[in-house]
Amino acid sequence: MTTRIVFLGGFLGAGKTTLMNRLATELTGSGSTVGLITNDQGEALVDTQFSRSRGFQVAEVLKGCFCCQFNDLLLSARGLVADHAPDFILAEPVGSCTDLQATVVAPLRSIYGDEFEVAPLMVLVDAGGLLEAAPDPETLNGYLRKHQIAEAEIIVLSKSDTVQAGDLPRLRDLIRTFNPPAEIITYSAVSGEGTKQILDAVRSARRSEHAPVDIDYDRYAAAEAELGWYNGTFRFVLPPQTDSYSIALKIMGYVSSHYGDGDLAHVKLLLTSEKNALKMNLVNGNVNVDGVKGSRYGEGEATLTLNARVVSSPDKLSEIMRAAVKLALGAPAVDVGSFEDTCFSPGRPNPTHRITG
Repeated sequence: MTTRIVFLGGFLGAGKTTLMNRLATELTGSGSTVGLITNDQGEALVDTQFSRSRGFQVAEVLKGCFCCQFNDLLLSARGLVADHAPDFILAEPVGSCTDLQATVVAPLRSIYGDEFEVAPLMVLVDAGGLLEAAPDPETLNGYLRKHQIAEAEIIVLSKSDTVQAGDLPRLRDLIRTFNPPAEIITYSAVSGEGTKQILDAVRSARRSEHAPVDIDYDRYAAAEAELGWYNGTFRFVLPPQTDSYSIALKIMGYVSSHYGDGDLAHVKLLLTSEKNALKMNLVNGNVNVDGVKGSRYGEGEATLTLNARVVSSPDKLSEIMRAAVKLALGAPAVDVGSFEDTCFSPGRPNPTHRITG
């Protein structure tokens, strides 16, 4: 018996994690069993902790994209099947990753087709970001985003609530210039528009059949290397009635003040204490609250997890993230008990498999 696996790709900040958790909630609510796989170039993921806090079974592929850590992806998927027998596995690749058709989908289809049924590759595209700046293939970032769109079989035009309804036909036409045959689903996490269509595609018997799209690995590697990749975990004790929102907003505000909006690909924050939990994200200068547990006031033993993907040198980004935490915790006079963090720029992609036929 095969397990259906659904890949949710798309650039950083497009809303992949939010959609993955929404789909998992809907599928579980209708009686299906679901497993999730998160992915990152580093370690200590906000997304993994958030999804587990919602009761989902989550496996991780760390220290590289699915393509470069294909064997870890396979082990994670097999582990979920062995331990939980999910009807569906929802897998979210790194936001700067592309060439998934050749390096992930094709190997699963051709080598492991007796274990996994691969759904059509789904790629999220931020409607507001697309309206503000169409992918320019002449730039490194634009080249990467264009390729993500070009290899998709289903394109989810996410955050549709951030643009005017009259802009949507123009955005669909723009997408079709890069990928004429792709199915386009307009989706809003706020209103729920498009959720049923996405669920129908997930539950359907359709399988991925798209051929890989040519890619220049030199440009792909250069595009990924533009980003600084920061992951940090801080532990401390909060005094009673400490405002978690204030801490989170000070961190996001400090980071925003040191970078242009276009440089802030994605910053994610998860602050948990004995009394509450708060997940917040920053994309292109816009702050959003993704999840809350309890009140805004925390106290007792607390953990702050930060993931930042920013156009920056690693040294500068690490310095700014640490300074942001120090500033934010200074107001309630909180001393950081311990922390560990890493910051780097991704190396050149080196796929385990690459099947282009």
